[in-house]
Amino acid sequence: MFKNLFNRNEEKPLEVPQDWVFYICRVEDKPASIRINLALDQMAPIENYDKRIWFSVKLKDPDENGFTSKEEFPKICEIEDTIIDALTPKGAIMVGALKTDGTFDLYLYVKNTNGYDEIIKSVMTKNHQEYQYAFDFKEDKEWDDYFNFLYPNEYEYQSIQNHKILIQLDKHQDNPEMEREIDHWLYFDSEGNRENYITEVQQIGYKILSKDKQTKDAEKPYQLNISRMNNTIDIDGYVWELIQIGKKHNADYDGWGCPIAK
Repeated sequence: MFKNLFNRNEEKPLEVPQDWVFYICRVEDKPASIRINLALDQMAPIENYDKRIWFSVKLKDPDENGFTSKEEFPKICEIEDTIIDALTPKGAIMVGALKTDGTFDLYLYVKNTNGYDEIIKSVMTKNHQEYQYAFDFKEDKEWDDYFNFLYPNEYEYQSIQNHKILIQLDKHQDNPEMEREIDHWLYFDSEGNRENYITEVQQIGYKILSKDKQTKDAEKPYQLNISRMNNTIDIDGYVWELIQIGKKHNADYDGWGCPIAK
């Protein structure tokens, strides 16, 4: 799915892929909720979009975690919509949002910042006078705020992927409490590292389904497929354990799959 963002200085719209996800983490040791367009990691940093806009609004009624309360949520959604609807026609690319410590922040990238301050002020003055807000601009050619602040770490990223699979299983009326054989795939840079990994995971109940070597050029051509009987309720824990063991053997974890259990 693509969304067209028109820039007044361009004849053609910029096509931006969409893969919006959210995850829970901590920012400055406080609970945080981040929403990010993961699809942008395949094209960022986008040429000429080297200015970052940060917009923040102070919540009036945050919950105990510093997030939006049920009562205030619709109003914060309205603020987001009006800001985004005002900025994207001028060429801004929305990349992420953050809720933490009683604030709601938006992150966007633009070619230049001319006129954006007046647009933000106008939107907030006309529509949301009761809210305190702040914004700033900075040069960010490498999209550091996207990749090194908003972007999930290895474990958070895999949790997001796990959740996507769980959603698909739920659509097929899967029973997450039922154990079934869950397959995992990993890749290694050497046969020795793969064998050392096998020795370690066999000790915690995994069996080897297949070992292969890719014929195409690859940094880690040695493939491994393993499985163990588990339910999917604690899938994050199982996956994180395999990733942690893999770090000792220079492995890349590449996902899991399982049959539907009813």
